[in-house]
Amino acid sequence: MVHDDTARLLDMVFGFIPAQVVRTMATLDLADRLADGPVAPAELAKAAECHEPSLRRLLRAAAHLGLVVDKGDQGYELTSIGRLLRADVPGSAKFMAMQMSGEPTWSAAGRIDHTVRTGRPAVEHVFGKSSYEWMADNPRTQALFYQWMMDVARHDVPELVAALDLTGVRDIVDVGGGNGILMAGLLAAHPGLVGTVFDQAASLTHTPAVLAEAGVADRCTLVAGDFLADALPEGRDAYLIKSTLSDWPDDDVVRILRACHEAMREDSVLLVIDMVLPDGDTTAHPVALMSDLCTLACGGAVRTEREFGDLFASAGLRLVEIGGDQAATVVSILRAAKN
Repeated sequence: MVHDDTARLLDMVFGFIPAQVVRTMATLDLADRLADGPVAPAELAKAAECHEPSLRRLLRAAAHLGLVVDKGDQGYELTSIGRLLRADVPGSAKFMAMQMSGEPTWSAAGRIDHTVRTGRPAVEHVFGKSSYEWMADNPRTQALFYQWMMDVARHDVPELVAALDLTGVRDIVDVGGGNGILMAGLLAAHPGLVGTVFDQAASLTHTPAVLAEAGVADRCTLVAGDFLADALPEGRDAYLIKSTLSDWPDDDVVRILRACHEAMREDSVLLVIDMVLPDGDTTAHPVALMSDLCTLACGGAVRTEREFGDLFASAGLRLVEIGGDQAATVVSILRAAKN
């Protein structure tokens, strides 16, 4: 038992190494270069402009992790897991790997002790600014983040569109829904629906193309603004916030929810799509639990049903119900109304 416990603890201590093997595979486009079959290390090193002896060591580690298979003279071949590091496959995790194991998350995660001691996000301690501010100063990382969010949305949207009850809803505002993928899915599924996507101008860059590709651009308006400072479009039937509140501390979440409250009619509904942790135990969905730990580094929190209820109440709203299948989609659907 002691030996088993030691081995398990060592796996945790050295867990940062596999994460960097995955990130390096993604950053060097190695999975994309292996897409057509086995490639010899020398050829792969030349294509990726890498130091061949070091690349061989990385590939040996990748084989140990089950990302590739050593085919001898033929070179290395992707496994089904390694295939997910290609950019062009359904369910690709390439951009997530680059984002979550790269900056600013990587350095900030190394100082979550600061957050635990002070309650302040470690990213601010390490970089002197929030993760969003840091990304604004680093456009390449920001682009990776947006690509990851688009990959997530494409994967999640079909099930979420099916799960969202929009009975009686004629117009809807997606608050912070910049990439437009969820709105495009909703408008395509509900021909009588019209929508508005509200987000910062930089986040709306690719939204027109997404809406046009879905054939719904004529039923959607784009409004540039900051949901922490600017008024939302008023008087719509429904307001939607997906995978956003967990990125912000409580005070800012209340500000976002109050902005929704001020824009809503008395009979409007607010739909929040986000991860929810169970109250009082640790049997959470593992993605939700790990995401909550990431927020220690970069700010925000994954919250319990009770915590969401308190935040809604602080904004003059009440939590009506929680639906959705978090076991399948990682997120739940919280429905709120004005008090």
